[in-house]
Amino acid sequence: MSLYRYIAAAPGETPHEILIEADSLREAQGKLRSRHLTPIRFCGEAGIESDEKSLWRKSRVDTCQFTRQLAPLLAANIQLERALAIIADSSADPEQKQFVNSLRQGLHEGKKFSDLIRSHGKLFPGYYANLVESGEESGCLPQAVEELYKFMTENKELKSFIVSSSVYPIAILGVTLIVTILLFTVFVPKFARIFADMGRELPSSMVFLMEASSFFFHALWVIPVSVFLIWEVLKKYWGKELFYYRRSQLKLEIPILGKIMVDLEMCRYIRTLAILLANHVEIIRTVKIAEKIIVNPVIADGFRNIDRKLKGGEKLSAALTGNCFIPAEMVPMLRVGEETGSVGEMLGRIASNLEADTRAKIKRMLSLFEPAVIVFLAVIVLIVVVSIFAAMMEINAIN
Repeated sequence: MSLYRYIAAAPGETPHEILIEADSLREAQGKLRSRHLTPIRFCGEAGIESDEKSLWRKSRVDTCQFTRQLAPLLAANIQLERALAIIADSSADPEQKQFVNSLRQGLHEGKKFSDLIRSHGKLFPGYYANLVESGEESGCLPQAVEELYKFMTENKELKSFIVSSSVYPIAILGVTLIVTILLFTVFVPKFARIFADMGRELPSSMVFLMEASSFFFHALWVIPVSVFLIWEVLKKYWGKELFYYRRSQLKLEIPILGKIMVDLEMCRYIRTLAILLANHVEIIRTVKIAEKIIVNPVIADGFRNIDRKLKGGEKLSAALTGNCFIPAEMVPMLRVGEETGSVGEMLGRIASNLEADTRAKIKRMLSLFEPAVIVFLAVIVLIVVVSIFAAMMEINAIN
């Protein structure tokens, strides 16, 4: 079912926003009429941004901040509806406030908190609603929300680390590209024009630079256009699904970077398993939820049959044995966790170790990238300078 948002009014009352849960727009309108409400304006499906909003900007709703505010309130034994009211009152952003109030209204209408989370589309991660639901069923919602906040914070820190670590290398690469383009499209042609004005034949070194300059000038538009055309042709030839699958395969084959992509996917997968199992979510349901966390379809294919193996009586460690994406040390450690009855805790340790290793790999890759770009720029400048110097020497020899 979906949640439909209306501005509606009962006879003699002020219009107000209301959420209707229904399978279709027609059914939602029928439910409004059955409540003797007159729809004034249809505002779209709850949690799904309007076309204009999705085209021009992202939603300002911060689910990590919302979870950070909710966790201590629930831990203090404040009822969920009251906790949401406190968060809404303290919110300075109108969109965030409206989002929290929509959750409150849903609770007033008798809906489960987990169902309201699902109704908000892509605002929340895929595992969020399932973990909230497990907390509702087990009576451990405060603990479940606390675990969610820890997980979201760790993910946010990892993303921030990647972004902050990439700023300087990307800046260096940008400067290198700009300098290279200016050298071959502006400086070299002007210097060649000096030879033409002198009525002299271009030396061989300047002929080489002019050919390189011509290549760079045409490459500025030929390469992007060619890449776009090849992209669109392959997408139509293979179909979108196969095209994105093969593109994902290609990404994983990139040296160093492909391994880091796998490690990032595994960090999320293992951390999700750890959180769900620590909150007593049933094992088969856990692996199904965790599988949805994996974005790369090639990696996701490696985990399709895990639930079937578990239904066949295998333990999780046995079901993951032989999986090429799983870190080598995970299966033995997981087996120990199964023997001691601490699978969730052991998976949490594995995830922490893998996250630390991934950070180190990213830092190492970027530390190698910086000097490589600087050396590339130095070589380009050296080639240009030496070629121009050789041309000047030829002129002096002729004179």
